[in-house]
Formats: sequence, structure tokens, C-alpha cells
Amino acid sequence: MPAQIGFCSLGVLAYYAIANASSWTLALDEGRPARIVPVIGRAGCLFLAFALPASSVISGAVVLAAGAAACAVGRTVTARRA
Repeated sequence: MPAQIGFCSLGVLAYYAIANASSWTLALDEGRPARIVPVIGRAGCLFLAFALPASSVISGAVVLAAGAAACAVGRTVTARRA
């Protein structure tokens, strides 16, 4: 598998894992599926992500970590200005 495809696949799987984790907070009385659905979805995304080639997982993890760090710095700067 070319590195670009694995890298993109990791990004998409990370996105869906975050979406599944977010759907955990939805109330059951709003007609949402049982909470087991997001758990299985997130587990499946993580399983598939780590089944990708190691170079794709490592490079994708570095990029995701850099994005999270940039977000944290941005929030810190914004909080200090307020």
C-alpha cells in the first residue's frame, strides 16, 4: 500500500473514531441507537487504524499530535487574551 493511501486512511479512521466517541454522549431518549454502537464503531476504527502499515500509523500519529498541540497552544493564547 502506498504511504499516501495509508496516511489518508489513518486520518479518516481517526475522524470516525472521534465521531463515534462523540456520539457516546448523545442521550438515548432522543431516539439514538444504544451506546454499544459507538463503542463497537470506535473499536473497529482503532483496530483498522493499527492494522495499517507502521509507517502510516507513525506519520499519522505525529501529524495528529502536532495538530492537537497547535490547538492547545491556540486555546492558551486565546485564554490569556480574554
